Amino acid sequence: MSFGDWVLQGFDGLTPDLPGIYGNAKLRTLSGWRTMQQSLVTGSGAAAAAIPGLHLVGMAADVAFLMNRMSVCSYGTGAIVGHTQGLGNFLELEDFAVVLARWGGDESVGDAAIGKTAADLVGKVGGKAATKILAKTAGEKAGLLVGKKLAGKVGTKVGAKIGGKLGTKAVAGWVPFLGAAVGGGINLWFITEIANEAQSWYLLKAATGKGDAENL
Repeated sequence: MSFGDWVLQGFDGLTPDLPGIYGNAKLRTLSGWRTMQQSLVTGSGAAAAAIPGLHLVGMAADVAFLMNRMSVCSYGTGAIVGHTQGLGNFLELEDFAVVLARWGGDESVGDAAIGKTAADLVGKVGGKAATKILAKTAGEKAGLLVGKKLAGKVGTKVGAKIGGKLGTKAVAGWVPFLGAAVGGGINLWFITEIANEAQSWYLLKAATGKGDAENL
């Protein structure tokens, strides 16, 4: 199994409770939500790499936790944007696949492609309804999904970004004190990157909901 396939399996195994995430996050601020997620994964990364040698065992649990928090952070960001923009719960299960693909540099879900898809949907079903099917429509057009699972193209690009950082954590973990600092710092980088990408994505969805797709 390639590392990209392993990454896909990890993300596909997540079962986000979207109504629960929406209820928990919608009244928070974007900065407050981000800070909470950053704190959680930084602590996990540091703890997992605290003891040289044993850090290789701790990394597996830490990566699983990080993947979960990346997902929750992303959806929670969408909950806050949807609520503050007056669009309610416009979360889609497919949102995270689009966020990951955009983070991985996939231009098939870049701003230009999304703008065209959004404009088409707004013309057919109206802005607010379009926000509830934008990720699914864009993901299918871009080939990001096979059924409800992430396609290999997502795993290849995202796996490459994740793999390099995890290799650094594995090596640094052999050095006392350095491993904890690097482990926490890399997790912080991951969650911040995803928070940024999620905010960008959900603001695009919000623009669609307000009928501004032509200006994306």
